[in-house]
Amino acid sequence: MKKFLKFMPLLLIAVFGTMAWSCSDDDNDDSLAVNMLPDQAKEFVAQYFPSSAIIAAKTDGNEYDVMLSDGTKIEFDKSGEWKDVDAARGATVPSGFYPEAIDTYVAANYEGKGINEISKETGGYDVELVNGIDLKFDSAGQFVAVDR
Repeated sequence: MKKFLKFMPLLLIAVFGTMAWSCSDDDNDDSLAVNMLPDQAKEFVAQYFPSSAIIAAKTDGNEYDVMLSDGTKIEFDKSGEWKDVDAARGATVPSGFYPEAIDTYVAANYEGKGINEISKETGGYDVELVNGIDLKFDSAGQFVAVDR
């Protein structure tokens, strides 16, 4: 029992230290008024999501994260160009802001399975369909591979 009591303070310090660290706010994103978003980001939302409102926006200084009223999440770079568009679960993103060849390939090979998320990556696009399949496309929208 004496050994246990001897190590009890160390145990308490470890437990409380772990709790404080896990509850700390490592997310350095700051909330942002919608009017503070880059014009290009606001225009993107207005053009491709005309029936949705921006309900939240935040920035870390290098990029912007936007949440729309329909559940879509959009990530923009610091100039306001889209990087990632993630529709609500089971929903699809609108087309027109990425190469049409991606839609053509998806329609021909995954009929009825729309795009749930699309991300710009170095050299192309990463696409997740509503059924969870991940596809890779080059910068021109030509199919490259199924991402497993």
